[in-house]
Amino acid sequence: MKRLACMGDSLTEGADLVIGHTWPSLVGNALTLNVSNFGIGGDTTQGMLSRFYPEVIQFKPDYVLIMGGTNDLWWDWEVKTTLGNIFSMCFQARYHDITPIIGLPMPVDVESAQKADFSPPLQGYERLVEMLTDLVNKLKTYATDSEIPVVDSHQPFLRDDQKADSTLFLDDGLHPNQRGHQLIADSIIRSFRELFRF
Repeated sequence: MKRLACMGDSLTEGADLVIGHTWPSLVGNALTLNVSNFGIGGDTTQGMLSRFYPEVIQFKPDYVLIMGGTNDLWWDWEVKTTLGNIFSMCFQARYHDITPIIGLPMPVDVESAQKADFSPPLQGYERLVEMLTDLVNKLKTYATDSEIPVVDSHQPFLRDDQKADSTLFLDDGLHPNQRGHQLIADSIIRSFRELFRF
Protein backbone atom coordinates (compact mmCIF):
# COMPACT_ATOMS: atom_id res chain seq x y z
CA MET A 1 0.00 0.00 0.00
CA LYS A 2 1.38 3.42 -0.96
CA ARG A 3 1.92 6.00 1.74
CA LEU A 4 0.92 9.67 1.94
CA ALA A 5 2.23 12.11 4.54
CA CYS A 6 0.15 15.22 5.20
CA MET A 7 2.23 18.11 6.54
CA GLY A 8 0.40 21.17 7.77
CA ASP A 9 -1.30 23.15 10.50
CA SER A 10 -4.80 22.92 12.00
CA LEU A 11 -6.38 22.78 8.52
CA THR A 12 -4.64 19.42 8.14
CA GLU A 13 -4.85 18.29 11.77
CA GLY A 14 -8.64 18.67 11.64
CA ALA A 15 -9.56 21.12 14.39
CA ASP A 16 -12.70 20.16 16.32
CA LEU A 17 -13.63 17.26 14.03
CA VAL A 18 -13.76 13.53 14.66
CA ILE A 19 -10.58 12.03 13.16
CA GLY A 20 -12.42 9.81 10.68
CA HIS A 21 -14.07 12.88 9.12
CA THR A 22 -10.91 14.91 8.47
CA TRP A 23 -9.71 15.21 4.89
CA PRO A 24 -6.56 13.06 5.41
CA SER A 25 -8.74 10.19 6.67
CA LEU A 26 -11.25 10.64 3.86
CA VAL A 27 -8.47 10.62 1.25
CA GLY A 28 -6.87 7.53 2.75
CA ASN A 29 -10.15 5.62 2.76
CA ALA A 30 -11.10 6.62 -0.80
CA LEU A 31 -7.73 5.86 -2.37
CA THR A 32 -6.64 2.98 -0.10
CA LEU A 33 -3.57 4.92 1.01
CA ASN A 34 -1.67 4.61 4.26
CA VAL A 35 -2.02 8.23 5.44
CA SER A 36 -0.10 9.86 8.28
CA ASN A 37 -1.39 13.21 9.51
CA PHE A 38 1.42 15.53 10.59
CA GLY A 39 -0.81 18.59 11.02
CA ILE A 40 -0.29 20.65 14.17
CA GLY A 41 -2.70 23.44 15.07
CA GLY A 42 -1.09 26.88 15.09
CA ASP A 43 2.07 25.75 13.32
CA THR A 44 3.89 27.99 10.87
CA THR A 45 5.73 26.87 7.75
CA GLN A 46 8.98 27.43 9.69
CA GLY A 47 7.80 24.94 12.30
CA MET A 48 6.74 22.54 9.54
CA LEU A 49 10.15 22.84 7.89
CA SER A 50 11.95 22.18 11.18
CA ARG A 51 10.10 18.89 11.69
CA PHE A 52 10.00 17.86 8.04
CA TYR A 53 13.02 15.56 8.14
CA PRO A 54 12.26 13.64 11.36
CA GLU A 55 8.56 13.28 10.60
CA VAL A 56 8.20 13.07 6.83
CA ILE A 57 11.57 12.09 5.35
CA GLN A 58 12.19 9.35 7.91
CA PHE A 59 8.62 8.08 7.42
CA LYS A 60 9.58 7.47 3.75
CA PRO A 61 6.17 8.02 2.17
CA ASP A 62 5.54 7.86 -1.56
CA TYR A 63 3.85 11.29 -1.49
CA VAL A 64 3.75 14.30 0.80
CA LEU A 65 1.01 16.93 0.66
CA ILE A 66 2.19 20.24 2.13
CA MET A 67 -0.38 22.87 3.07
CA GLY A 68 0.34 25.85 5.29
CA GLY A 69 1.01 29.54 5.49
CA THR A 70 -2.10 31.02 7.10
CA ASN A 71 -0.46 31.20 10.53
CA ASP A 72 2.62 32.85 9.01
CA LEU A 73 0.45 35.56 7.50
CA TRP A 74 -1.52 35.89 10.73
CA TRP A 75 1.72 37.13 12.31
CA ASP A 76 2.43 39.32 9.26
CA TRP A 77 5.38 37.29 7.99
CA GLU A 78 6.43 38.13 4.47
CA VAL A 79 4.94 35.95 1.74
CA LYS A 80 8.41 35.26 0.33
CA THR A 81 9.42 33.67 3.66
CA THR A 82 6.43 31.33 3.53
CA LEU A 83 7.17 30.46 -0.10
CA GLY A 84 10.79 29.69 0.77
CA ASN A 85 9.78 27.33 3.57
CA ILE A 86 7.19 25.49 1.48
CA PHE A 87 9.44 25.00 -1.52
CA SER A 88 12.34 23.96 0.70
CA MET A 89 10.14 21.11 1.94
CA CYS A 90 9.19 20.25 -1.65
CA PHE A 91 12.80 20.09 -2.79
CA GLN A 92 13.84 18.03 0.24
CA ALA A 93 11.06 15.59 -0.57
CA ARG A 94 12.19 15.28 -4.19
CA TYR A 95 15.79 14.69 -3.12
CA HIS A 96 14.57 11.74 -1.04
CA ASP A 97 12.39 10.34 -3.87
CA ILE A 98 9.13 11.50 -2.31
CA THR A 99 6.61 13.17 -4.63
CA PRO A 100 5.63 16.59 -3.22
CA ILE A 101 2.16 18.08 -3.69
CA ILE A 102 1.24 21.61 -2.62
CA GLY A 103 -2.17 22.25 -1.11
CA LEU A 104 -3.39 25.83 -1.48
CA PRO A 105 -4.57 27.10 1.92
CA MET A 106 -8.26 27.85 2.19
CA PRO A 107 -9.58 31.40 2.55
CA VAL A 108 -10.81 33.00 5.77
CA ASP A 109 -14.48 33.74 6.49
CA VAL A 110 -13.73 37.20 7.86
CA GLU A 111 -17.25 38.03 9.04
CA SER A 112 -17.41 34.90 11.22
CA ALA A 113 -13.81 35.20 12.39
CA GLN A 114 -14.37 38.76 13.61
CA LYS A 115 -17.12 37.50 15.90
CA ALA A 116 -14.92 34.78 17.41
CA ASP A 117 -13.20 35.13 20.77
CA PHE A 118 -9.51 35.23 19.80
CA SER A 119 -6.91 37.83 18.93
CA PRO A 120 -7.16 39.11 15.34
CA PRO A 121 -4.31 38.97 12.81
CA LEU A 122 -1.40 41.26 13.67
CA GLN A 123 -2.18 43.67 10.81
CA GLY A 124 -5.93 43.06 10.64
CA TYR A 125 -8.18 40.88 8.50
CA GLU A 126 -8.03 42.99 5.35
CA ARG A 127 -4.26 42.66 5.24
CA LEU A 128 -4.50 38.92 5.97
CA VAL A 129 -6.90 38.34 3.07
CA GLU A 130 -4.67 40.33 0.69
CA MET A 131 -1.57 38.36 1.68
CA LEU A 132 -3.37 35.04 1.54
CA THR A 133 -4.54 35.77 -2.01
CA ASP A 134 -0.98 36.76 -2.94
CA LEU A 135 0.41 33.57 -1.40
CA VAL A 136 -2.09 31.37 -3.26
CA ASN A 137 -1.32 33.03 -6.60
CA LYS A 138 2.44 32.75 -6.12
CA LEU A 139 2.23 29.14 -4.95
CA LYS A 140 0.38 28.27 -8.18
CA THR A 141 2.90 30.13 -10.35
CA TYR A 142 6.07 28.78 -8.74
CA ALA A 143 4.67 25.26 -8.42
CA THR A 144 3.94 25.25 -12.15
CA ASP A 145 7.47 26.52 -12.87
CA SER A 146 8.91 23.76 -10.65
CA GLU A 147 6.55 21.07 -12.02
CA ILE A 148 5.07 20.41 -8.58
CA PRO A 149 1.41 19.30 -8.51
CA VAL A 150 -1.06 21.63 -6.81
CA VAL A 151 -4.37 20.83 -5.11
CA ASP A 152 -6.71 23.80 -4.92
CA SER A 153 -8.21 24.02 -1.44
CA HIS A 154 -8.82 27.74 -1.83
CA GLN A 155 -11.13 28.49 -4.76
CA PRO A 156 -13.76 25.85 -3.83
CA PHE A 157 -14.37 27.75 -0.57
CA LEU A 158 -15.21 31.00 -2.38
CA ARG A 159 -18.62 32.11 -3.61
CA ASP A 160 -19.11 33.71 -7.01
CA ASP A 161 -18.40 37.12 -5.45
CA GLN A 162 -15.03 35.76 -4.22
CA LYS A 163 -16.07 35.97 -0.57
CA ALA A 164 -15.69 32.92 1.66
CA ASP A 165 -18.68 30.56 1.74
CA SER A 166 -19.55 30.51 5.46
CA THR A 167 -21.50 27.24 5.09
CA LEU A 168 -18.18 25.39 4.68
CA PHE A 169 -16.55 26.71 7.88
CA LEU A 170 -16.79 26.10 11.59
CA ASP A 171 -18.14 29.03 13.60
CA ASP A 172 -14.61 30.46 14.00
CA GLY A 173 -14.45 31.28 10.28
CA LEU A 174 -10.97 29.77 10.00
CA HIS A 175 -11.39 26.01 9.91
CA PRO A 176 -13.41 23.80 7.56
CA ASN A 177 -16.44 22.00 8.92
CA GLN A 178 -17.29 18.45 7.90
CA ARG A 179 -18.57 19.60 4.50
CA GLY A 180 -15.40 21.65 4.04
CA HIS A 181 -13.18 18.67 4.84
CA GLN A 182 -15.10 16.60 2.31
CA LEU A 183 -14.57 19.35 -0.26
CA ILE A 184 -10.80 19.33 0.33
CA ALA A 185 -10.75 15.54 0.20
CA ASP A 186 -12.67 15.52 -3.09
CA SER A 187 -10.12 17.88 -4.66
CA ILE A 188 -7.21 15.73 -3.52
CA ILE A 189 -8.87 12.48 -4.59
CA ARG A 190 -9.61 13.91 -8.03
CA SER A 191 -6.02 15.14 -8.39
CA PHE A 192 -4.53 11.79 -7.35
CA ARG A 193 -6.69 9.96 -9.85
CA GLU A 194 -5.72 12.36 -12.65
CA LEU A 195 -2.01 12.66 -11.82
CA PHE A 196 -1.09 9.28 -10.35
CA ARG A 197 -3.73 6.99 -11.88
CA PHE A 198 -5.33 5.85 -8.63
